[in-house]
Amino acid sequence: MTVKARVDSPVQQYLEALHRRVAELRDGDLASYIPELTRADPEWFGIAIATVDGQVYQVGDSRQPFTIQSVSKPFVYGLALADLGVEQVLAKVGVEPSGEAFNSISLEPGTGRPLNPMINAGAIATTGLIVGDSPQQREQRILEMFARYTGHPMTIDARVYASEARTGHRNRALAHLMRTFDIIETDPEPGLDLYFRQCAMLVTCCDLALMGAALANNGVNPVTGVRALPAAQVARVLSVMSSCGMYDYSGEWLYNVGMPAKSGVGGGIVAVLPGQVGIAVFSPRLDARGNSCRGIRVCEQISRDFDLHLFHTSRSTSAAIIRARYSAAQVSSQRRRRLGERDALTQQGDRVLVYALQGELTIGATESLVHEVLDALVGLEVLILDLAWVINVDQAAARLLADLARSVTDAGCTVLIAGAANTAAVRELVARAWPQSQELGVFQFMDSDQALEWAEDRLLAALTAPDPEVPLLDNDLCLTLSEPERAGLAMIAQRLEFAPGELVFRAGAPADALFLIARGRFEVRRPAAEQPSRRSSTLVPGMYFGELPLASGQPRSADVVARDGGTCWRIPFAAIDAGLRIRLLSTMAARLAERLAQQERMRCS
Repeated sequence: MTVKARVDSPVQQYLEALHRRVAELRDGDLASYIPELTRADPEWFGIAIATVDGQVYQVGDSRQPFTIQSVSKPFVYGLALADLGVEQVLAKVGVEPSGEAFNSISLEPGTGRPLNPMINAGAIATTGLIVGDSPQQREQRILEMFARYTGHPMTIDARVYASEARTGHRNRALAHLMRTFDIIETDPEPGLDLYFRQCAMLVTCCDLALMGAALANNGVNPVTGVRALPAAQVARVLSVMSSCGMYDYSGEWLYNVGMPAKSGVGGGIVAVLPGQVGIAVFSPRLDARGNSCRGIRVCEQISRDFDLHLFHTSRSTSAAIIRARYSAAQVSSQRRRRLGERDALTQQGDRVLVYALQGELTIGATESLVHEVLDALVGLEVLILDLAWVINVDQAAARLLADLARSVTDAGCTVLIAGAANTAAVRELVARAWPQSQELGVFQFMDSDQALEWAEDRLLAALTAPDPEVPLLDNDLCLTLSEPERAGLAMIAQRLEFAPGELVFRAGAPADALFLIARGRFEVRRPAAEQPSRRSSTLVPGMYFGELPLASGQPRSADVVARDGGTCWRIPFAAIDAGLRIRLLSTMAARLAERLAQQERMRCS
């Protein structure tokens, strides 16, 4: 059955199911210390994931604007580092976890320096460090910085700003206290006002995911390609997010979720898996620490389901995991085909697609594969994933492979996963996520060549009528001969029958005849030192073998075995007259050139 439409991404399907489950959670309350935030709908709930390859998945209220609040802090901190450098920023704001609430008065004894830039005191001091000739210019620079992360102009919610400015007495006290220590060296009010405006900037859950993905992508927006933060500062921003981003919940968050993150009382959370993805959740019901209840639940679940904890395994980027991509029209299996079959595969082989993968498959790497496969799926009948060059498949990648295979199979396309060196481990992980994979024979082939041969056979069975026995004169070798030449060949041919598994000849044996196949399949096997012989090709009725010594005079170079039993016409070399020998050699040379060209295409794929 041919797939007629694009299948939804397994990532998208997963997010939709997760959203439905977590939406039932109604713990927490709206933030009330900023009166305007109580106007939020407590049922708003969005999730978004953005990858370092620029793919964005979202569900629910992912495009509902809300104010960024404290999620702005690590990004403004990055701008301050880019403006002034590490030493000047560290002189004003530390990087030690406070272990206290976000609005705590956490200042170093004696110096008055805030403990870190993620608590309000440190964020107010950080905003005051942004370079500019006026508050308006500093605000414009902050907005432009966020626009580089999100890919669009940013605006400020005037009502939320006014509400924060009117009720932010504790923040005002913090600013003036830091002024007494010269942490803030001028009038604190303009910088404090800019901090209120910064927190009142409007974003969406999708925006936050892209912002996280930019940090995951070494500071570059993965959609626009615009650099939002100098690469040298990315690690520093992610470090303070890891240790301080979730306030007095930061240690437990890192223990359970294992990703740098930042929350805000507007209901947003952004989490970052370096080199992989940015994850964002928006839900305005908060716990006692000021973190989104649903946001924490979502991030914990995603981290568990996809094994995203930063310290669990080594990570690879998504770049270059696709070693090769080809169809059965471009590259054939080692089984040699008749001319008519080769023509059919050339015309219809695009219905079989092979992806040869390499390296380490993690969530980001595998997600990029999923995206490409789904874009190529229309019109496909067989999808082969070759893991021969894959060194590791982690839990997250195995789940995505299982979800992809299940979705593609449900749409009517056969999926085969071949060539895994750690087949047992991969099979176990895929079976856990998709039990039906075992009965469907997803792992039935050890290598991609066997899987490709099976797919070709299936495709050809639908395109060509079965031909149980091919007459001698219809053999490919005879098609270019004249009638007298074909008659002369028939006179010297000897019909032979072979039992299943019977050896026709062995490598090293003297060569005195060629064989034209009438019925059955015959395997050419190349001997290997101290190992079982390896199949180099499979031959079917209408084809021939044993011909090369006719030109070279050398002994046999391979074993040939009747795989299922069969019938051949044996043509003794000594009985072939000179003129016919020349004609046969010419035909063989042309066929050999075609095979060499095919092998070169396989080598380059």
